[in-house]
Amino acid sequence: MLACIACACSRGTFIEEGGDRPLHTPAWAFEPWISKDISDRDDTYAFVQGFIDRDIPVGVVVIDSPWETNYNTFVPNPSRYPEFAKMVSDLHSKNIRIVLWITQMINFSSYDLESGGDKYIGPSPNYFEAKNRGFLVNNGELYSWWKGSGGGLDFFNPEALAWWHRQQDPLFKIGINGWKVDFGDSYITTDIVQTAIEAVPHQKYSEEYYRDFYNYGSFKRGKDEFVTMVRPWDESYEFPGRFFARPEHAPVAWVGDNRRDWIGLADALDHIFRSARAGYIVVGSDIGGYLDRDDKNLLGPEIPFSQEVFARWTAVGALTPFMQLHGRANITPWTVPERVEETVELYRYWSKLHHELVPFFYSLAEEAHINGKSIIDPQGEPDDWPGDYRFLVGNAFLVAPITDSTGIREVELPSGSRWYDWWEPSAIPLEGGQTITSDFSTDRKKIPLFVREGAIIPMNVSDSVTGLGTSASKGFLTLLVYPGPSTEQFYVHEDDRVILQVQARAGDYDSAIVLSSVPRPLILRVRTCAKTISTVLLNLGEIALPKLPDRDAFDEAETGWFAETPTKTTWIKLPAKDEEQTISLIY
Repeated sequence: MLACIACACSRGTFIEEGGDRPLHTPAWAFEPWISKDISDRDDTYAFVQGFIDRDIPVGVVVIDSPWETNYNTFVPNPSRYPEFAKMVSDLHSKNIRIVLWITQMINFSSYDLESGGDKYIGPSPNYFEAKNRGFLVNNGELYSWWKGSGGGLDFFNPEALAWWHRQQDPLFKIGINGWKVDFGDSYITTDIVQTAIEAVPHQKYSEEYYRDFYNYGSFKRGKDEFVTMVRPWDESYEFPGRFFARPEHAPVAWVGDNRRDWIGLADALDHIFRSARAGYIVVGSDIGGYLDRDDKNLLGPEIPFSQEVFARWTAVGALTPFMQLHGRANITPWTVPERVEETVELYRYWSKLHHELVPFFYSLAEEAHINGKSIIDPQGEPDDWPGDYRFLVGNAFLVAPITDSTGIREVELPSGSRWYDWWEPSAIPLEGGQTITSDFSTDRKKIPLFVREGAIIPMNVSDSVTGLGTSASKGFLTLLVYPGPSTEQFYVHEDDRVILQVQARAGDYDSAIVLSSVPRPLILRVRTCAKTISTVLLNLGEIALPKLPDRDAFDEAETGWFAETPTKTTWIKLPAKDEEQTISLIY
């Protein structure tokens, strides 16, 4: 648990339910997310099916505005989303969660500026009750925002909160999994906000807004079936940069509304880095950029779509804990104006890799609640970031984004470790402390990516798209292990508990891997520097695992090992066993 939870505001209606609920990001939230700017029920079904038909994984669908009868009623528009409960159920049957856009504004007048939006007659049906009962801040003052004119709910008024929560309850009953809590709070323009209890600083009002949506939703749905998607550090439109939700109220944090060009990618990385340094654990951005205009001049010329920017951003998005496709132009990999087949293929690769890394991301997040470390570790200081933006992911991956059209960049490898090139699996590890040149000018699928010697990476692999297994890997926990001279360990979390502790090290004559247990069938992919493996022993030589001739035999066997000579990789398969196992790879 993050240390700052202890200082969180305890106002509201949750004291009898235990006050602030411990931050938790469920494993499904690390799956790829998809979202459209303007949609409806039939379009949502088609949107999801488009990914399924192209073998691209989807874990979460965000229903963005407009979806309500007005802003903000919590009532699905029956014309735009008929049989809303059935749609939620249908998505759940595909193991896809659903998150709804929302703000804290209750409107006197409403409009959608986007093409294809809705028209609204009169105030939101809940507006006058909120106004007359004193449920709006600043004595019911109206504020213009991008969806009309309205007042902001008073999150410091217990009666207002009880009223607000009752309106959310029908949606929780049908099983929604979260809120995309957008920054309507920024449109309350006073530095001091008058509430029913006291006058509070604007920042305190904002923090209470995000806290309440997270706490009440996780109370109603349970922490394993609910998240809020909120802004951490963000600087958009005419607003100065600031932090929005506190880290302890940010199970998923997205830096949104970036331009769809290189400037937008750099802005997204800057905001992700600032957020990670401030303790936000699960961070990411809208792949490809949301805006087709400059956010400082929305009436200016359109920023043309660039498949190259989209491709490089997809790679970055897949290597951050939160991966979401969302843009004003509703671009999908198969609707890009150029290089369609290439775009579908590269998007499939990166979304599959992100999907496979769910056990890795989830385990890092659970450990972060204990040790306070973010999953993302920006390299260098803020003055060093522009033009570089290298970051570590869980001290396992080094990511060096490509942020211009050359496709070429210098990469400084962190000192104190050796690094394997992800794209050259047979190459010897590179010494840290040196700067190398990576050239992907002719391959838009790739960006510079390295794995630290000593890394241990748990994955769920179910096919051969990423080259990390085959269809026979489905149902197994796959461990990528890169033993180094020092003993390293990794705690694999699943279902809110540690299911496996892994230790690994490489010696002069062997590599040793110690498993606290084998909770489910396990595949290990072990990378050793250059030496040929002659034998694989289990439990200090008690058992010599059978050597198998090739991958096909490995896939068919219950246990055994085979050497993948071209990649200097040893594959080992073990059945489930609830006791410690020691594996020795003898050179």
